[in-house]
Amino acid sequence: MRRTVWILALAAGYVDGLALLYLGGIFASVITGNLVLVGVAAATDPHHLTGAATRAALAVAVYAATVTLARHIPPARCLVAELAALCTLCGGWAIAGHDPHGTTQLPLLALATIATGLQAAALRDTDTPTTYLTGTLTRLAQGRARLAADGPPLIAVPIGAAGAALLLDHIPWLGPLPAVALVAGACVVHAVPPRPPRPPTPAPQPAAAYTP
Repeated sequence: MRRTVWILALAAGYVDGLALLYLGGIFASVITGNLVLVGVAAATDPHHLTGAATRAALAVAVYAATVTLARHIPPARCLVAELAALCTLCGGWAIAGHDPHGTTQLPLLALATIATGLQAAALRDTDTPTTYLTGTLTRLAQGRARLAADGPPLIAVPIGAAGAALLLDHIPWLGPLPAVALVAGACVVHAVPPRPPRPPTPAPQPAAAYTP
């Protein structure tokens, strides 16, 4: 699964960018940020928890339920299920006219959160997550991780989010399609067995000295 980290991190960044910009300012996978939104709303307007707070609470609940239900599903099937969730999100995006508003955002946000939750479940056995990077950055700063092996998501996630902002601003009908293509590519890469390591070339043996 490590071979797909770059691709999946791009997809995660794209889905989070889409959710942040078009689904009510909520993250699909950054649960810390969503919990902060819920807490701020509870402190500032405890009698009217609507809008962003409702969406944030929905994202937290759906993410937790998805990861819980997917904990016994093999990683490859989690990726396929993520692909199905993103395809369904594409359909919802088209039905919403490529610009969801109001309550239309809620089922689309739930689908985006299901997709990122399934991706987290698919990578549960690796040390390189793609949907939550605070731990990765902490391990790198403490010298407990290698930049070459564990750093790619820190670069790929913002690139994916930038892609969502740039593409959807000019081609809104694309919606989640780029994320669908990325996750489909990850499924293909994961299905292809890795190339076995090349055996080391034996060192040439010195020729035996001739003795008459």
